[in-house]
Amino acid sequence: MIDRPRRSGEHRTSAASRERILDAAFEVIRDEGYSGATMAKVAKKAELPVGSVYWHFENKDLLLAALIETSYARWHSQVASTLQPFPGESFGRHIERLFGAVDAERQYDAADFWRLGVILSVEKSVREQVARERFLHIRQLQRAEFASWWRKTLPEALLAHDPGLPERLSGFTLALQDGNAIAGASGETIKAFRPMLASSLAHLVEQAQAQLPAQAGAARKRRKPEPAEAKA
Repeated sequence: MIDRPRRSGEHRTSAASRERILDAAFEVIRDEGYSGATMAKVAKKAELPVGSVYWHFENKDLLLAALIETSYARWHSQVASTLQPFPGESFGRHIERLFGAVDAERQYDAADFWRLGVILSVEKSVREQVARERFLHIRQLQRAEFASWWRKTLPEALLAHDPGLPERLSGFTLALQDGNAIAGASGETIKAFRPMLASSLAHLVEQAQAQLPAQAGAARKRRKPEPAEAKA
């Protein structure tokens, strides 16, 4: 997250107000969605004058951009160090840990700010807006992070045969997360989504590994010298 320079005359109370505004915006958007959220509703939820909201954020777009960025930064700082692969950890064990239970008390859960970002990314009216671009940038950061983690945990033989596998698995993961976010925004709940995602990833890797012996055998067969009779 990029820190905002402190304005002239701004003190700790101003920073606290900004946090209150972001917290309020998070709740308003979660309850009423992107279209239903207004600066006035955010101000009411934060128990601050509307002018205070506009003092910190010139418009709704910049408020949402800051909310997405702040939410991601908080979530990432809480979980990234614990969810990255341990030395020597297998892919299966890592994804089981990665997509395990989430602390229900954590306010800035990934699913919430991800849902907001997905809504913005498919909303035509905000196609060129800052908030949408901020989310798409964060999405690429998350995709690259997953891929870098899984390059450390997938078997070396599999990576040598299919070096693009981590990126494809990462793209698949984010696509499912996008779909789950849309389902959540539509009022549908997919039970045990995270374990299902982990099982899907494990199955894809198992399929890729199952192809290795057959392909390696076929390659050896192609390289096998012809019998002497055939050359004669």
